[in-house]
Amino acid sequence: MCGPRLPPRPSGRGFTRVFAEIDVLESTSRQGIAVLSLELSDAVTNVTPVWSRVRDKLSDVAPSLPEGVQTPELLDDRGYAFSIVAALRWTLDTPPNPQLMERYAERLEDQLRQVAGTEYTHRFGVAGEQVEVMVDPLELNALGLSVGQLAGAIEASDGRRTAGEVVTQGHRLTVGLSGEFDALDRLREINVTTQQGQSVKLGEIAELRRGVQDPPSAVALLNGERAVFVGARMVPGQRIDAWVERAQAQLAAFDDELPIGLAVEEVFEQASYTNQRLSDVAISLLMGLVLVVAILFLTMGWRSALTVGLAIPATALLTLALFKPLGMEIHQMSIIGIIVALGLMVDNAIVMTNALRERFLQGDSALAATRDALRHLSVPLLASTLTTILAFMPIVLMPGPAGEFVGPLAMAVMVALVSSYLISLLLVPALSPMLLAKVAAKPPAPRDNIMKRAFRGTVRSTLRHPVAAMLITLCVPVGGIALMPTLDVAFFPLADRDQFYIEVRLPAASSIAKTEALAHEVESMVRELPGVVRVSSFIGESAPMMYYNVLTNEDNNPAFLHLIVDTVSLEATNQQVPGLQQSLDKRFPQAQSVVRKYEQGSPFKAPIELRVYGDDLEVLSSLGLELAGLMHQLPQVTHVRAGMQRDLPRLVLDVDHTALSDAGLTTQSLAEQVGAALSGQPAGMLLEDTQQLSIRVRYADGWRTDAEQLAALRLVSDQVAEGLPLAAVAESYLAPSWSVITRRNAERVQLVQGYLVADALPAVSMAQLDAKLQAALENGELTLPAGYRIETGGEAAERDEAVGKLLASVVLLVIAMVATVVLAFNSFRRAAIVFIAGAQAMGMGIVALLMSGHAFGFVIIVGIMGLVGVAINATIIIIAAFDDDPAARQGDMEAMLAVISGPTSRHIASTTITTFAGLIPLMLAVGGLWPPFAQTVGFGLLLATLVSFFFTPALYRLWVASSGGESSHS
Repeated sequence: MCGPRLPPRPSGRGFTRVFAEIDVLESTSRQGIAVLSLELSDAVTNVTPVWSRVRDKLSDVAPSLPEGVQTPELLDDRGYAFSIVAALRWTLDTPPNPQLMERYAERLEDQLRQVAGTEYTHRFGVAGEQVEVMVDPLELNALGLSVGQLAGAIEASDGRRTAGEVVTQGHRLTVGLSGEFDALDRLREINVTTQQGQSVKLGEIAELRRGVQDPPSAVALLNGERAVFVGARMVPGQRIDAWVERAQAQLAAFDDELPIGLAVEEVFEQASYTNQRLSDVAISLLMGLVLVVAILFLTMGWRSALTVGLAIPATALLTLALFKPLGMEIHQMSIIGIIVALGLMVDNAIVMTNALRERFLQGDSALAATRDALRHLSVPLLASTLTTILAFMPIVLMPGPAGEFVGPLAMAVMVALVSSYLISLLLVPALSPMLLAKVAAKPPAPRDNIMKRAFRGTVRSTLRHPVAAMLITLCVPVGGIALMPTLDVAFFPLADRDQFYIEVRLPAASSIAKTEALAHEVESMVRELPGVVRVSSFIGESAPMMYYNVLTNEDNNPAFLHLIVDTVSLEATNQQVPGLQQSLDKRFPQAQSVVRKYEQGSPFKAPIELRVYGDDLEVLSSLGLELAGLMHQLPQVTHVRAGMQRDLPRLVLDVDHTALSDAGLTTQSLAEQVGAALSGQPAGMLLEDTQQLSIRVRYADGWRTDAEQLAALRLVSDQVAEGLPLAAVAESYLAPSWSVITRRNAERVQLVQGYLVADALPAVSMAQLDAKLQAALENGELTLPAGYRIETGGEAAERDEAVGKLLASVVLLVIAMVATVVLAFNSFRRAAIVFIAGAQAMGMGIVALLMSGHAFGFVIIVGIMGLVGVAINATIIIIAAFDDDPAARQGDMEAMLAVISGPTSRHIASTTITTFAGLIPLMLAVGGLWPPFAQTVGFGLLLATLVSFFFTPALYRLWVASSGGESSHS
């Protein structure tokens, strides 16, 4: 909601009562604008009906708003990044023509909107054209007219209105008036009646000129020069590369049509980032596939390896074929999911191949071998597949932005596991007569080496001393969990991007001209940095969204500057950001400059944030300053901002109500006359060709920019023919006022936000702040009045919410996993062994993370959950192998040793090594997102073999075999 006289008072209390779908409602009120941000509940899957009801509510509220406030507008199309952004810039040495630039920018927007597949377009840096009717206050007062009366007379003279209809038996004829406003000359000929009853032409008493709004609501610069930016976004579900090609062709055609002095420049397109990312993950997928197949040939022999190797592309093709029916798309996350599943995809195929191979060596026919293998393995393989799927299920079921981000990865893994299970039961047995049956004719001679002898000796010692073996094995995961508090915590890592952005805030009373002057200085400084190729500045509004998690909520804020800096590479970004923050702080101490890299995951306003809830603005302001002081003490904090402060100077008119009444004026009429004189008064619209320009009556600049002249402002009154000066009815003085007022879910809230040095972990600073806050509350340095409370925001709140949503379904899924394993084995003891192994895998993942030196974050949690599923899978296979051997089931040590060191060890080793190999390309990739994930999962799998080969056999012999081989129908 916008309005020249809109006070900084928040609204929106009724929305949370009317709409149960709204989860969070935040309102920010500044002078002239109130912004309400609505966040819907994660349970809402179809947002269109909700937004429709919100629009209806806004329409109902509009008539009750104060006069002069614009109709509230719902903007529900700014939540996604643009696919392409272009800038229309001035190329001549003469001063730029803003009118010409804005008209051609509007034409460019129309042409981009016509590109097939375009969903949304928007212009940035648009001041807005208008017709100004400049009047002299003294001359206007002599005629007995106020600005408002003159504006009303102009609007009443517009002939663009209907005058009813003539309806006959066969026709209907609309009656219209001539004299619509279509040119400045038409406006100059308007007859205005003065208070004395005389008629004068508007052109005789006013100067009419066409131009842009002054001051403009927004200004944009490209490399220091005036520009207008146009962003366009494609409809979801299309190919970004094809759409961008069409948009670029449209830009090229438009550039050829531009007049001399104008040029269009592409400043951003998403396709190159997407193609590069897909190319990187495709190369990782290919490298992982080559490594997996090579390891299979080394560990299984060429016949078995060829069987499993043929199952891999078959599984991948089946996985991709299932994407479309399941509503999935091929993108970075889904391909990463397939990479993660590479080793898992061969798991079932390896088990089935080894089983068939052993039966062929025993002399079984192809039919008998297949029938026997399917009878013994179909249920265990199904159980292991389902338990692994259930391990990834919480990620798929997770709602919210974080779930949308990582959900496709888990879904791709689950689809690959189902495909692998089907291929192992259908394709591998079909290939066995051709590739595996011949091994019976020439069985390979058993080979022995020092590694195998050492392995068997270690397993024999484990089976001979099971309790000691379990205690030794437990030391690793328990140690990892014990050291977990020493890990650094990061919600999501930084994005790998050749781009960063700067947010600059001046004092709340700063004009847009002052902010623009600062923008030129900042731009000039940034462009001199090595590796910087382009700087785009946006004054008075947020920049176009070029990355998915940047908040854009600074519309109509003259004191705000947003810069987007493009560099030659990620390395240049990492090199320049830290030093630039210090340079900006030193050179521009009058402004709060925050240099930020783009980040992954859910967006947040500031890395660390405290929210103070209460009723009294003065108390909230005081508490905000105290908390800001605590934040300033943190070593990695660069800037702190306490939002609600009485720091906006306000010129107050102390009205003498007796004098005002004697003059025949009211407080309302006084406010209207003063407001119209300073801000101007709307007076209709001028339709010039296809352009619709607003008409505004206002005083000359000298009256609007000099506060001292305000006292001489002449007021028009019916009781005072010559009018009277404002000083006769009011005295003026300066007083502080609230620059902004914020609410969250209908409660007043003070937001205290802290910004950190580059690459600092917010969790570290938040932990330090929590300690200082707790100490201040305990020793009495900080006192919270009754009814006031503090809660955490920023990265910590987003992380806690995301982890809570991730773990919300874990309990039910664990119960489902237990039921699956118990039903598969018909044994609670075997199920207990499986889940004890899964718990240890969690500790192994923490040990792997400690070894890698990365921070503990959301993606690591996702990786460890997958690691638990893989460990459970391996344990199920080992227990099934023991149960399949009658002697091993009874606890015979040599029989159990033979099972472990035979096909089972080959299977576990092959699966572990192939999964690890499949993750190697991601371990070596550039960036901070996938290497920590891949290294944690990969090295965690290697450590989990300790559980598979030593802990599980020892506990099986201790629990199951000692009980006489508790019956199992696996």
